[in-house]
Amino acid sequence: MKTRILACACLMLTFFTNAQKLKDLPNLELAPFAEGFKYPIDLANCGDSRLFVAERLGKIWVIDSTGEKIGNTPFLNITDEVFTVFPQEYDERGLLGFAFHPQYPDSPYFYVNYTAYDSNSHIARFMVDPNNPNKALKNSELTLLVVEQPKSEEFVNHKAGCLKFGADGYLYGTLGDGGFMGDPLNNAQDLTTLLGKMFRIDVDKPDLKRNLNYSIPPTNPFVGMNGVREEIWASGLRNPFRFSFDRLTGDLWLPDVGQDKWEEINVEYAKQKGGKNYGWSCYEGSHNYKANCDYNGIPYTFPKVQYGHTENPCGAITGGFVYRGSKYPRMYGMYIYNDYCTGKYSVVFRQTQSWYNIKLLDEEDLEYVSFGEDSKGELYSIDQPTGEVEKVIDDMEGKHPVANIADKLNIKLSPNPNHGQFTIELNAPRREMFTVTVTNAMGAKVVSETRTAIAGINRWNFSHNLQKGIYLLHIQNATTGITQNFVVDK
Repeated sequence: MKTRILACACLMLTFFTNAQKLKDLPNLELAPFAEGFKYPIDLANCGDSRLFVAERLGKIWVIDSTGEKIGNTPFLNITDEVFTVFPQEYDERGLLGFAFHPQYPDSPYFYVNYTAYDSNSHIARFMVDPNNPNKALKNSELTLLVVEQPKSEEFVNHKAGCLKFGADGYLYGTLGDGGFMGDPLNNAQDLTTLLGKMFRIDVDKPDLKRNLNYSIPPTNPFVGMNGVREEIWASGLRNPFRFSFDRLTGDLWLPDVGQDKWEEINVEYAKQKGGKNYGWSCYEGSHNYKANCDYNGIPYTFPKVQYGHTENPCGAITGGFVYRGSKYPRMYGMYIYNDYCTGKYSVVFRQTQSWYNIKLLDEEDLEYVSFGEDSKGELYSIDQPTGEVEKVIDDMEGKHPVANIADKLNIKLSPNPNHGQFTIELNAPRREMFTVTVTNAMGAKVVSETRTAIAGINRWNFSHNLQKGIYLLHIQNATTGITQNFVVDK
């Protein structure tokens, strides 16, 4: 199995000053858990030992803690309401996500995001049968939101559809930019639509004055602004198919599927107040994408982590979870995700002052579409073509070999701040070629050079006429990418 460490990017006033040991890395593996589903797409828990598996075509099933289905009929069947031409044709519509109320069973509700026969995205509430916790009441459906989608046949993709409750008790959801490619309708930057956005609503307090079955939290970032959808929590998103909250810290992990070159992971800390613009379609990751983008005026927030796939136009990040279970200590605190197109599973974590993004497992491409978490914080991955749910585990057999490579490759940039003249000290494990790039805070590349490193300590001097500001230094070899930032202060 080949391993490589993918490029990390973060805009922080920090830099790596000393060689640091990586934490022990898990030997990430997938283990069989449940099977027999037809195009599974999402998995959730309701706070007890059961798990619920949603199928793309409109059914949700209940399984027990051993992976066995409970009953011969689904928990919910809305196949007559869900519209998609998948799998006969390429189509990203269907039943896309669901979440249980955080106070379940006291609040016996769950919430579903699906595309209906009107081609629009519907966010609806259903009630669990009070006489049978393994059965939902289909006729209890209460529509909360209907978001209009483009009707042209080219716009069958980028529906996103993830739903999760935050620690604040509000329902968060994502919607893609509406589809096709390049966001031709500029939905992601348009604050009058929920397309290309994350929204946040209060499902416990209907707004009777506005005739809404929900209300807008008073702390939403655009409350009181004219001509703006006040439900918006974040803008500038392309297809944020899966996001999650760290169950320990409440931090939001918000990946976004890129267009052709860059996949990104955004991290919003629990104490932050929303309102961020993550850049699409002006930017793909932190890289300029569209010169004629109709920018909405909110300053761009670039991702904490991004990785490129220029050699393969098919890249599609599938967001996972920060592992907070108890069975696998080496996974604890790591964000685990995969790429649908490549089948690569990776971990992201911050250690000392740096972010690491490390690929640990190769699986089949075009199979794994989603993650889920049980009530104890253990993780599961969904293989859609085979209809299987698999556990994400650490096989516990020693330290992952990629850690030995990463431990030896460290960089130090000095001085920081500087005036455009700086030295990079790189400790390389062997003789090899490195590309050195520097980009400014707006994503423009201002330095691009190739250097040959010898085994051991290398010191490379740079002198460039750089304007005052924050810059990202990225050093990349065939397997490893490390990104640090520095300040030019003139």
